[in-house]
Amino acid sequence: MTAVRTNHEHKSTSIRTFFAHRNVFVTGGTGFLGAVLIESILSTSPDVGNIYVLVRDKYGSNANTRIQRLIAKPIFKAHSEDALKKIVPVIGELSEKNFGIKDDEYERLKQSVNILYHCAATIKFNTHLKSAIIINLIGTYRTIEFAKSLKNLVSYVYLSTAFCNSNQENFIEDKVYASEQDPYEMMKLVQDDELWARDSEEELNAFIGNHPNTYTFTKQLAENLILKELAGLPAGIVRPSVVYGTYKDPLPGWVGNANSGHLGLLVGFVKGLFRTICGNPDALIDIIPCDYVINAAITMGWYVGTRKLDSIEVIHSTSGERNPLNISKFCEVLNESAPKNPCDSIVWMPQAKIRNGLRYEMFVYLFHLIPAMILLIPETILHRPSRKTYVWRDFVTSQRLLTTPVFCFSAFTYMQLFHKGSKVFNYFINKNFQYSFKNALRIMGEMHPDDVDRYQFDAKNCDFTKLMEGCLLGIRRYYFHESYNTTMWHRAMYQLFKLLHYIGWIFILAIIYFLVLPLAVNLKLTFAIASSIWLFLIWL
Repeated sequence: MTAVRTNHEHKSTSIRTFFAHRNVFVTGGTGFLGAVLIESILSTSPDVGNIYVLVRDKYGSNANTRIQRLIAKPIFKAHSEDALKKIVPVIGELSEKNFGIKDDEYERLKQSVNILYHCAATIKFNTHLKSAIIINLIGTYRTIEFAKSLKNLVSYVYLSTAFCNSNQENFIEDKVYASEQDPYEMMKLVQDDELWARDSEEELNAFIGNHPNTYTFTKQLAENLILKELAGLPAGIVRPSVVYGTYKDPLPGWVGNANSGHLGLLVGFVKGLFRTICGNPDALIDIIPCDYVINAAITMGWYVGTRKLDSIEVIHSTSGERNPLNISKFCEVLNESAPKNPCDSIVWMPQAKIRNGLRYEMFVYLFHLIPAMILLIPETILHRPSRKTYVWRDFVTSQRLLTTPVFCFSAFTYMQLFHKGSKVFNYFINKNFQYSFKNALRIMGEMHPDDVDRYQFDAKNCDFTKLMEGCLLGIRRYYFHESYNTTMWHRAMYQLFKLLHYIGWIFILAIIYFLVLPLAVNLKLTFAIASSIWLFLIWL
């Protein structure tokens, strides 16, 4: 393998020039980040070579079909057919030797690929340890093997996560932290059939140590693997925090599938289903627009590919140090943004309010889980089978919420998922991690003047109100496929639900009051009980 690093390029080479006539290999290209990365590379340099996308047959869809679905997304509409032909599917499996690709095709890729972006990962925090090792660790090892076999490797970029070092103290430096477990031993562990047959939670948790979940654990192991295997080669790591929709490019508010992570919270919020957030109001919530992450990744590819480096370059794609946002302000921005572009149909008035401890638990059960359980009754009586595909999207877009039992199961399921997901995210928020931005600022200072504005990834320049408004509108347009334009009808419906919201509370208070009244011994007792109930509901 020859690592092509041209020291004379540096600042004199723009990112557009850097990508010209070079071939790129992308894993995870059909995912949220991967799709925006591919689009951005096409926009970056019209003269880029082929963009090879590793794709596996999934859920009955072959690789070619999945690529066609990819390029049919709205973010690719501005590109010509000739440009889209540069996106070439490579059928394979990330964790298999040589990606499971035929020898002749693998050899052809080794001769032609110059730049490698590894975006594929399992992002579920509760993934079983074995699955997390196979995808996040062994999958990374396969990309390393491939990178080291390339005839002309220019750069290798790994999209990690800012949370991979959540077993450390509050301040996280932009460096690779040594993992407690050896990555090579953990890869061998996959072959231990007896261990997985026992499936002892206590035994498996012992491997994870101080990590909160298998996701952060295996991502840190993957970084250690890169540090050991690619030392002296043009490689870099980008660590995004909580990724939101796009701020500007390729179009504002692009949210992809929006069915996981914190974007899943927004999906429920815009429909009025998820109405509470658990956390300290003053704790920082580190969110970053998707296009900022991709700009950082593209800049990293250019940076490590245009100079000789002694070690693996690491940068954080985070907002906490540059533009801090606490949960209180986050909820304020959400509540201000919701009325501006309401959805075609909502379940209740969108509202985000911070609650903690017993108050949070009681609200979730009283206003999330119990109503969803009640909706299970007609589904049980009519024995309607629940669908596994798109039930969430169908549920919240249905105009027949109370008469279509098939949607009831999904409501309860996703209320449970929301409750569990909130607790998972609450761990990272309450830890109040701070991430060094030193390396990112240094790299920005070395960018070509033409690239500074186009490949912006400094969150200091991000207006979170604008970001949130774009995300909420993007969810309406691209996830729920509702109307593009906000009309007076949308705003009138929102105001109607707002009115119903307050009428509903008054109605609840009235019912409680008149149920309590017959039990009261005297007016003083009635007033005391009613006041207590009133104060309880205000507190809730």
